[in-house]
Amino acid sequence: MRIIDGHDWSPQGTVTTWLPSETMTAAYAATADDPTPASFLQTDHVRGVLAGRAQGRRHHAYTCSVATLPGVPDRERLTRAVNDFVAAHEGLRSTLSVDGDAPDGSIRRRTVPADAVDLVPAPVTGTVTDLLATTAVFDHAPALAVVTAAREDGRSFDLLLALDHASGDGISQMTGLLELMARYTGDTGPAAQALAAQTRPSFLDYIRDEHERAAAVGDDSPGVRAWRGLFEITGGRVPDFPLPTGIVDGEPQPVVGIDGVLADPDLTGRLRALAREHQVSFSTVVYAALGLAHARLTGEDHYATVVVSATRGRRYAVSQGWFCNFTPLYFPVSGTTVEDVLPDVVTAQARLKAALDEPVHASLGHLILSGQVDPSVMGSPQMVTYLDLGWFEEPDGADIRLFTGFGRTSNANLWVYRNADGLGIGSQAPDNPTARQSVETYVATVHDILAAV
Repeated sequence: MRIIDGHDWSPQGTVTTWLPSETMTAAYAATADDPTPASFLQTDHVRGVLAGRAQGRRHHAYTCSVATLPGVPDRERLTRAVNDFVAAHEGLRSTLSVDGDAPDGSIRRRTVPADAVDLVPAPVTGTVTDLLATTAVFDHAPALAVVTAAREDGRSFDLLLALDHASGDGISQMTGLLELMARYTGDTGPAAQALAAQTRPSFLDYIRDEHERAAAVGDDSPGVRAWRGLFEITGGRVPDFPLPTGIVDGEPQPVVGIDGVLADPDLTGRLRALAREHQVSFSTVVYAALGLAHARLTGEDHYATVVVSATRGRRYAVSQGWFCNFTPLYFPVSGTTVEDVLPDVVTAQARLKAALDEPVHASLGHLILSGQVDPSVMGSPQMVTYLDLGWFEEPDGADIRLFTGFGRTSNANLWVYRNADGLGIGSQAPDNPTARQSVETYVATVHDILAAV
């Protein structure tokens, strides 16, 4: 399992997708509004998509995963797998809409029952990118696309799952594709059977709980304290990528994907041994290296970033939905080696964990409404995601690849991930020479720091 640049996947052969039947479309139209509100992240996403739509921009705010399976796709079995997959997850059966596509309009939700799900195969006559722009979007029911690309030699085909960001996150992509594969192949192994259960804890339950948690936020809440501490370090601003990104007047630019290798399998093994020796998580070692790189490149004695953190817990481990929060991570960089910095990272991660269940919108909203920070903090921070892909077992030869659509950005966000090949890093950065060079310099610096372990 690995992260790739979306441009590196090119479907070959006969391309098929699954679209709602007339019966399913009619069922959705006849369904009453669901009182469950949009999650905070869903609300931001919907507003952003509609703002882009109003300016005539193509929708790219989706995530994708693709696997290679042997043989010719069995359309009947795949149709059953796709429908069972969507039916099992209430979050996938729940679709958002805004009357008149107004970016500031009221967001409505409709959720069809499981027995209304009826997706049928259809040929893809245009490009897959065109398809995803119109199906893997929040107001398409369902807000996803399943695609097969069958090679002419009949030896294999690619299976793609695309989710609008309102419907899923990175873990949803990994578990969702594995679930589709398990349902299609009829795998009877324990992992596959766990994935292919008839129902799942619902993302809508999570959303309702999220709003209850947000209502309880106060000045002494752990998230408020954590964000207040971050702004004290940064001077009241959200963290940026530490090197120039070529952005002019804050205007976002088209995205380019940049990949790099931080550690080969041997070095990754040494880093894991270091983590065990110091009784810390592997992510602690990763963040220590990022902090050292930041200090080395900027001369600053503190590191601050915003981490995209999973909030699933065990209950929602394999549910489909956007189970994330944005949490502040900051610590002093007082030494010159990874080992020197580990204790401060441990403290920072404990603070992050304490704030994990407090919705970021509620934390920042409290600080803004109480006059403690400026509303400009609601801008776009530089964010870091760490993924341990080694937890996910994939069938032999599947070569599961993860990627995103390409929109616009004003920052250089980072995805650090561990898999069988070692430790990799990906960035979505502004597509200009300055940003490319800066990201390459940053990646090389982190690599050198880790190599010294």
